[in-house]
Amino acid sequence: MSNPLLTPPPTKLAPIPFEELVEDSARALPKDLAPTGPQMLIALDIDGTLLTVDGASARIVSTIERMQRAGVHVVIATGRGVGATLPVLREVGIHDGWVVSSNGAIILRVEDGVHEVVHERFFDPSGVIDQVEERFPEALLAVEDETGIYRVSQVFPPKELIEEYRLDDVAGLRSKPVTKLVVRIPHMDRDVFAGEMERLDLSGVTFAVGWTSWMDVNAANTTKASGLEWLRRELGVPVEGTLAIGDGTNDMAMLRWAYHSVAMAGAIDEVRACANAVTGPVEYDGAASVMEALLRRK
Repeated sequence: MSNPLLTPPPTKLAPIPFEELVEDSARALPKDLAPTGPQMLIALDIDGTLLTVDGASARIVSTIERMQRAGVHVVIATGRGVGATLPVLREVGIHDGWVVSSNGAIILRVEDGVHEVVHERFFDPSGVIDQVEERFPEALLAVEDETGIYRVSQVFPPKELIEEYRLDDVAGLRSKPVTKLVVRIPHMDRDVFAGEMERLDLSGVTFAVGWTSWMDVNAANTTKASGLEWLRRELGVPVEGTLAIGDGTNDMAMLRWAYHSVAMAGAIDEVRACANAVTGPVEYDGAASVMEALLRRK
C-alpha cells in the first residue's frame, strides 16, 4: 500500500533499535494499567503511526495480530473516511472488531471483514462553507454524507482524496447534513493556512488542521476521543484499560482521553504535549514497540 500524500514524510531520525524502543515503552507504562486482555482498548491512528509510504511493516501486522489473540480491543481511530479506512484494516490484518473513522463521526463494527455503521454524528456544513467561499473561492471542498461517497467542489490533487467521490456544486455541498467537511488550499503554506482557518467563525464545529493546508471539520464535540469514549462504554472497558497512539493534531483529544497515551516521534510539540510518553517514529515501528511492551508484561 503506497500512500505518499496522506502519510507524513519520514522523520529522518537516526535508526533506533527496536528492543530499545520496547524497553522505553515498558518503563512508561502505568503500574495500574489494566491487564493486557479483554479489559484493554488500544486506539491506533493510521497515517504516520501505523503506515509509512510503503504501507504497514511486518512487525506492525504481527503485533496487532498478537494483541487481538490476547483479547485486546484493537481499534483503528482515524480521520479517514470509511472508504479509505477499510483497505487499511486488510493491510494490518484486522478482520473483526471496531473502527472510529472520520475523526469520531462514524463508528463501524467489523465482523469477518464485513462492516456495519453503528453510530454517526452529522452537522450542517453551510456556515463554514459560506465563510470559506467568501474568503478563499479557490479552496477545494469535500463533504462526506450518509452514502459514504465524498462530494467535491473540484478534483483534489492526485492521491490526496482516496475515497470514492463525485463532483457537485457548492449549493449541493451545503444542502444537507454531513459527517465531515474537508477544506484544502494546495498552494498555501500550512502555517499560513492554519492561521487563516482560525480567523473563521468555527465556534459551532470541531476542526483540525493536518500537516498540509488541509482542514477536517466535524460536528461540535466530535473527535476521536468522543467516538472512543462511546465505544469504551459500549464494550465495558475500564478507564484504566484505555491506550492511544497517534501523531497528528486530530489525535490530540484522543491522547488526552486515554489513560495512557503515546505520541509518535514524528509528532509536533503541540501533539507530544498531550501524551504521557513518546515512542520512536513510524519508520522504526514505534507503535509496535508499545504493543510489544504490553504483550511482554508479567
